Amino acid sequence: MTSEDLAPELETEALDEAAAAEPGRTSAWSALEHRDFRLFWIGLVVSNIGTWMQQFGLGWLVVQLAIKDGVPQLAPFYLGLVGLSRALPGLAFGLFGGVVADRADRRRLLLLTQSSAAVSAAVLAILAISNQINIVEVVLISALNSIIFSFDAPTRQAMVPRLVSDRQLMSAIGLNSAAFNGATLVGPLVGGVLIIPFGVGGLMLINAFSYLAIVAALLLMRPQPVIAYGARLSLLESIREGLSFIRGDPVLRWVVALSVATALFTRPYIQLLPAEAQLLGVGAIELSWLLAASGAGALGGALVTASLGGWKHRGALLVGAAFAHGTLLIFFGLQHTVAGALVFVGLTSLAVMVYLGMANTLMQTRAPDALRGRVMSVQTMVFIGFMPLGQMLLGSVGTLVGINNAFLVGGVLVTLLAAYAALRVSALREAVATVRPGPATSS
Repeated sequence: MTSEDLAPELETEALDEAAAAEPGRTSAWSALEHRDFRLFWIGLVVSNIGTWMQQFGLGWLVVQLAIKDGVPQLAPFYLGLVGLSRALPGLAFGLFGGVVADRADRRRLLLLTQSSAAVSAAVLAILAISNQINIVEVVLISALNSIIFSFDAPTRQAMVPRLVSDRQLMSAIGLNSAAFNGATLVGPLVGGVLIIPFGVGGLMLINAFSYLAIVAALLLMRPQPVIAYGARLSLLESIREGLSFIRGDPVLRWVVALSVATALFTRPYIQLLPAEAQLLGVGAIELSWLLAASGAGALGGALVTASLGGWKHRGALLVGAAFAHGTLLIFFGLQHTVAGALVFVGLTSLAVMVYLGMANTLMQTRAPDALRGRVMSVQTMVFIGFMPLGQMLLGSVGTLVGINNAFLVGGVLVTLLAAYAALRVSALREAVATVRPGPATSS
């Protein structure tokens, strides 16, 4: 999909209203009975494999640019600059994307965002193939992708519940997670093989063509017209309404707080894996292994999440997953061998995906359809704004004290915050996913 490194996180869509009502009553594949969801899912599978091929190639390219510029020690900082270029547009446009998602035909909006992302990937490929690319151009294109993703992510998340029936939402969740997290496993492995004959630019060109699958699927799907829920507010009033809803719910306030903390201090480990590979003294093939191990862990986490449809205390599981994520990242930071790094990056990603599943469950099932795009745009803003900002933060710290030490510090901070939430924030610890049907006028 649109943003090379954030899509998997944002597509762990734990919309389990159906499971809350009738857990375990449908098969994991039942959502594919719906034609539009089936088209959408197949398009995502193809597109996301291309995306993760590019994610692998882009990280390696940034490290090589630092070496080419004669400053290999600044590779973590270069990676951080790419993160900063994504953070600023994400913070500026993230909330507006949710308003647009609640007001537009979501299928048409996705056609626009996906087509724009394809063009962006093609431009990046041409620059890389012609050997005319530098860090400035990578930064500018990354900023453009962040703007696109600001509108794409909340639109996709708000659209899925209308593609399947309520009883099949958990099936849709599991399949979407498999589409994204399976790609994080397959994409880097395929990229590691193809980068030798085709180069980084070739991987990016393949990604550009992979967007044709999701664009074709969207063209074949039925429109997603706006459902009127009452008087339309102004743009700023609409944003304020969504923020007020979150502020008035103590569970959602803490979900956002934990999401911001993990985005700043721990979750950017995936984007900084090229720096870890450099520290370990290995090349592009081993980097593809690290990314694939992270993808395998993420896929495992998605499957674990999909199997927890009947789990009642989502808040306690969310806090536990955040604690585990921080702790496992500490152990990852202590590794000095490829084998140890492969094990702990996989376990860390597994914990991350369970955390994301619970966070999205609580966010989406506690919000009515009329506000869902705006509520999820806050989560989008965290990931496309604060997480790249965290990439810059950890990359800068890693340049000064070593990337492993940066992971250690970030892991300790998140572990301490999760422990505080577990001990002192009873509203979050006891929270369950609730079914919030839309107004009577919704369909």
